[in-house]
Amino acid sequence: MRRGRRSIGQQTTVHRREDTVKTLLVFGGSGQLGNALLALAGDEWQVHAPSSIEVNLLNPAVVRAHIGALQPSVIINAAAYTKVDDAERERDAAYAINAVAPEAMAVAAQDVGAHFVHVSTDYVFDGAGTVPYSTSAQTNPLGVYGASKLEGELRVAGACPGAAIVRTAWLHSGRGTNFVRTALQLLSAGTSMRVVDDQVGTPTRARTVAAVLLQMAERRDIAGLHHCTDAGVASWYDVAVAVRDALMVAGNLADGVTVVPVNSAAFPRPARRPAVAILDTYALRRTLGWTPPPWRDGVRASVNELLGGRGSDQR
Repeated sequence: MRRGRRSIGQQTTVHRREDTVKTLLVFGGSGQLGNALLALAGDEWQVHAPSSIEVNLLNPAVVRAHIGALQPSVIINAAAYTKVDDAERERDAAYAINAVAPEAMAVAAQDVGAHFVHVSTDYVFDGAGTVPYSTSAQTNPLGVYGASKLEGELRVAGACPGAAIVRTAWLHSGRGTNFVRTALQLLSAGTSMRVVDDQVGTPTRARTVAAVLLQMAERRDIAGLHHCTDAGVASWYDVAVAVRDALMVAGNLADGVTVVPVNSAAFPRPARRPAVAILDTYALRRTLGWTPPPWRDGVRASVNELLGGRGSDQR
């Protein structure tokens, strides 16, 4: 057995095994979810993670041509336009990345016979319905970001009926831009925080989702909509408190630093967020025999990773 080298960017990330090797194409490999996928993919996968220079997602023809040339066994789309507020004024860019590009991937996946796994978001809901939201619950996105992701879901399902679409929420890790990183930077620098406590969801470690996606990559029988998050419920205030507590245990919290709960009206934003968006993961847990970890464990792992240690979920 030979182990391939890992890299992200213009060079391709590769894992090789000379017997039953399967080709996995990952879009969004430089993001926090993509990074987790590349870290967890085993030697049974020959993994390709093209950069945005290699494959411009704004050009559907380029996307389809790349898939046609590579002929992958599985495609995982972890790429997304995730700047929720900016999407309100950059609508075309949000739809291009979140809806048009995934459709191109789905069309090409159908053409080459690849299993397609596409990642979506809890922001397809308005947060006013009965929670937890099942996969059959009525969608009603409040902003352009959620609407573009919902459009992506519909286009993927229409172009590739065998595709699996996985909604997740509040992703964090030791890489990329996320709330856990922001809270850690502020609190460890001695800056107190005022954080909204009236937006509720499930903070989810990127590695949780990556591990599930890789299981689903092995299962062509899993199609349609699925929900995947860590376990439990939290507000953004709860997450900030969990980061503060983890820093305290690590001895990285300055004296007098506080986290104060406030109403979201204190921080008006261009895009509305769902107030309570909790995803029901029961169906996926039953299908995979999977038990999601508590969200607090995931936050502690990300804090530990950001402090230079190894997250408790890492190999």
